This record gives sequence, C-alpha cells and structure tokens, in this order.
Amino acid sequence: MVAVGALMLWFALAVSFAEVPAFPPGTELRVVSPDLLTVYSSGRVEEGRLTIDLPLDAGSEVRLLVFPPDASDETIAAALRGGAALHGVVAEDRGDILVRIEDLLQPLSLRAHLLERHGIELVLTTRRSR
Repeated sequence: MVAVGALMLWFALAVSFAEVPAFPPGTELRVVSPDLLTVYSSGRVEEGRLTIDLPLDAGSEVRLLVFPPDASDETIAAALRGGAALHGVVAEDRGDILVRIEDLLQPLSLRAHLLERHGIELVLTTRRSR
C-alpha cells in the first residue's frame, strides 16, 4: 500500500509540474491582478536568475503569466485571455509566490520549483515595509 501511495504522489507531482511551464533564458514572468487587468511587476530569466520587484503584501492573490522568449502574438493573446495564467498568493515572508496547482493539496513554491527543476534563482525584491 505504501508503494502505491508513493507512486500516486509522484504521479500527481509529475502532472503538477506539467502545469508549470518551462523557463528558458529570456522567459518573461508577469505578476498580475486576479482579473488580469493590472500588471504589478515583471521580470525575465537572465543568467540563471529571475528578479522581480514585488510591491505586494503577504497573502495578496496574483496571477502569473509566463511568456517564452520567442512568444508569438497568438501565444501572448492566449495568455492574456487567462487560459494559461497560474493562480498564486504572495508568501508570508514575501520572498516567494505559492502557486496553486489543481492536483496538489499544498501550493507549490515557485522559488523551490524554479531552483530545483530549472536551476533558476528567484529573487523577489520587496521595498515596502512589512
């Protein structure tokens, strides 16, 4: 039974990772409002790092739009319609964005995912006071 449970967990994680797009160099990540109308911040993957100025409070709900480096107008339009936008929330320490994945009970740490799966360091600068 334990082996079956572990196998199901790994399957759920594999499906979940499939929902989070790849982040090759030049990929742009936009942090936007839940209704997709306000862009809070954006950043590009450069030299193994993704730096974003995050002017939001802990617990703020966001949507994440990921644009590949060579995104066509059609790809951008599809993302802006919300079909590819990921749902997330700013972590309590404001140093991470926790992404909600349908098949996982706990949100996925964007910081950990980028580092472990893609070797990318996520740097969220938060200049506002807590």
